[in-house]
Amino acid sequence: MDSILDWEEKVAELRRSKSEVYDILNQIYLHYSAEGTMIIPETFKDKALTYMGDKSLPSSEALERIENQRILKIYNKWTGEGTVFNSLRAQRPGLVIENKSKKLENLIKETEKNCDFCNPEKYTPEDPFGRIKGEHSITASNLAKYDVWSSLLIFRKHNPLDFNQWEISDYIDTAFNWFNRVYQYDSSYQFPFLVWNCLYKSGASQVHGHAQLLVTRDFPYAKIGNLYKAAHNYKDTYNKDYFKDLYYLHQALGLANSKGNVKILVNISPIKEKEILIISPDRPSSSPDAKEVVYQVLRCYIDVLGVESFNLAIQCPPINYENFPYIIKIVDRGKLFTKTVDMGGMELYGSSVASEDPYMVMKALREYLGKF
Repeated sequence: MDSILDWEEKVAELRRSKSEVYDILNQIYLHYSAEGTMIIPETFKDKALTYMGDKSLPSSEALERIENQRILKIYNKWTGEGTVFNSLRAQRPGLVIENKSKKLENLIKETEKNCDFCNPEKYTPEDPFGRIKGEHSITASNLAKYDVWSSLLIFRKHNPLDFNQWEISDYIDTAFNWFNRVYQYDSSYQFPFLVWNCLYKSGASQVHGHAQLLVTRDFPYAKIGNLYKAAHNYKDTYNKDYFKDLYYLHQALGLANSKGNVKILVNISPIKEKEILIISPDRPSSSPDAKEVVYQVLRCYIDVLGVESFNLAIQCPPINYENFPYIIKIVDRGKLFTKTVDMGGMELYGSSVASEDPYMVMKALREYLGKF
């Protein structure tokens, strides 16, 4: 089975093929892999195997895996994204727990009692121009604003993990209708952004399904600006499309798929676990393929990969200046009821550390998409 930790072999294969992909890899990324070693004393071996051992292997082999760990570092020179991979970190103490689906079900039921978002027209404020209403969603002004134009897209259903294709399409349509309404109200606000924080581990303060809607002026939010600056600089340097090359590389590595003109990548420099990039040349509200891909990726996340909490963001070009694609990013934020958090000082001030193999995510995604 393919693995990101077979990186050296994959790079060597690209080099031998003398294809353009090898050049693209080195144009976009810095990368290396090496072995981190340790000596485990006899007094700690049993505990080390309990914490990090692979039960499918003999103890001696499992111990050797712990003492000699393959580390891979990948750094995107244009966006500044960097990730360290070590598959053994998935077994570190406190991370592996039993299925908590019943506990999640109880949380959703309990929080439905006295939920303001279940009756948004009574218990949430509205924007100066009123509310944008969809069949399955409605907008509300954010009581604690991120920015001047900062509102909520509130789903009709309380359970944020319960949605179908039509509901996801409606959420996207209603969001972009709100973006357009803000622009009509004040055309100096032209940089839209959507972020869906699903359940507590993602940063959500409410269980009820909702997303944040923002439009800012003068310049985009920092990470969106960095992304488009990177694409401009790449174009100036190589006279090539950054996003096309990014997809071409991931496709050659076996980490990409497509539906129509919508591209799906399992990121090789993810911000955290299972990060998936969806690249749409068209506005998602006017692209049935983009809506379908978002729905299918999320359902694969929840139904196949067991994701309980996630972030989804739509990074948009300026309104009426759509020379760049729409980038939809989705990332797992970990099990809802673990005491550990998925991000620490390393992610904030160093590089992201990923436990899960992008090839495992791609395998699950490809099998799920194949059903359609």
